Amino acid sequence: MFMEKNTPRNDYNDAAHVGRLIDNTDVSRRFAPITMGWKSRSRWSGRRDHDAWNAQSVMQTSDFLSTSEVATGNVCTAVSDQPRKDTRSMRRRSGQRGSVVKKSRMWHVRYWVDVPGSERRHRKSTPVGPAIGRDKLTKSEARRKGAEIIDALGINTPRHFERAVKGVRPQTFREKVDWCRKFHKAWTEGKPGPIGSMESQLRKHILPRFGDFALEIVDEMAVQEFIAELRATTFERGRKDGTLIKKYRLSRKTVLLMAGVLKLVLGKKIWKLWELDLGKVQRQRQRCFTEDQLRHIIQGVPAEYRVLFTLLAGTGMRIGEALALHLDDLDLENGVIYIRRSIWHGHELPPKTENAVREIDIDPVLAAVLRDYIRDSQRTLVFETENGRPLSAENIRNRVLKPLLARLEILHAGFHAFRHSRVTMLRKKGTPADLQKLWIGHSSLRTTDRYSHTDQELEYRRLAASKVAIGSLIGPMG
Repeated sequence: MFMEKNTPRNDYNDAAHVGRLIDNTDVSRRFAPITMGWKSRSRWSGRRDHDAWNAQSVMQTSDFLSTSEVATGNVCTAVSDQPRKDTRSMRRRSGQRGSVVKKSRMWHVRYWVDVPGSERRHRKSTPVGPAIGRDKLTKSEARRKGAEIIDALGINTPRHFERAVKGVRPQTFREKVDWCRKFHKAWTEGKPGPIGSMESQLRKHILPRFGDFALEIVDEMAVQEFIAELRATTFERGRKDGTLIKKYRLSRKTVLLMAGVLKLVLGKKIWKLWELDLGKVQRQRQRCFTEDQLRHIIQGVPAEYRVLFTLLAGTGMRIGEALALHLDDLDLENGVIYIRRSIWHGHELPPKTENAVREIDIDPVLAAVLRDYIRDSQRTLVFETENGRPLSAENIRNRVLKPLLARLEILHAGFHAFRHSRVTMLRKKGTPADLQKLWIGHSSLRTTDRYSHTDQELEYRRLAASKVAIGSLIGPMG
């Protein structure tokens, strides 16, 4: 027997089954497919007389539902106690490789993921690589790399699907980062500078790559590939209007710091057996001023900053420590300066390390310069603005030091060069090693050794060689 086209099938004349087909939307829209033949149910909304079908569906539904329930719209409450069956199945999926699109300067791969608690998959997008520049990827390369990312995520695997259906979702890298921000001592007890650096690396590079990855997927191989790509990629920095400022590549130190942040988030139990290849160590020489260059710098700097630059050259203290000095930190009668705090972006903080809390002995000439500068001042800070605020290290570097070095034709350097210059001077004068470590504020002499540049002082080397000449041993050569 054939069924009439517009006659409802018998298996729909069941209240429990109707309850499973409807939800908290309006009754007429949800019941319309029930009253139509199987050929019409898939395209019922396109019929011109669908309103008539809606009315008929409500009339037929009233056969097994009370008139009050249909009239008041409480039909869903009456019959929707049983949840709808999840009909998703991996057997119906052929697997996805994602679609590659260009967003700004990067290729992104788009794909669908199953989300626990939702019957519909959500669309995600993950950066693949640069779309412009010297190291740009072609679209074919981006597709292959996107497919590798999807395979690494495991979204085509039955295990991922089973977790989504059962509501068991693994912790993602982004969620672990959120946890670290609340409870890890690197964030809770860290200083603003290091925390800002970690957040910048997470925002720019790490989270775009690993944010949606399950923690178990972020293994040694995935991190090694990430490091290799960072070292090989040329990045671009641009303005908001799209104009290019510069192109740059990440230094080995920056990549090393990113690997450190990744390890910090993952935990030692995961990475303790890793053997990451970070590339060959290339020692970069820090800039250092010669004594003659220091003399020209101090003489050429504007008068309002001359005492500050003299203090940096004569003590080797950090710029933040110098700008944070209070008047009661100076014991000029005994020639001692107490380092108790530092300035970072206008805020007073504890010094960089425990060893940075120290005493620095100064010579009588520098003590006289500071005494003449302070005189009978009642201010709190030694160096401050007109309204009593600390000076800005960034402003002094960009507006005073850089133009001065350019005018004197001295290679560009920052305030850290004053510390290297001071250590070099102490080494040349034969200052005891323990005093060098104390005055500079290092934890070990090995660190202080990296600040010495005596090997670049030609006259000093010649003088040292003349003191150990062997002329008296060999006599006249005939």
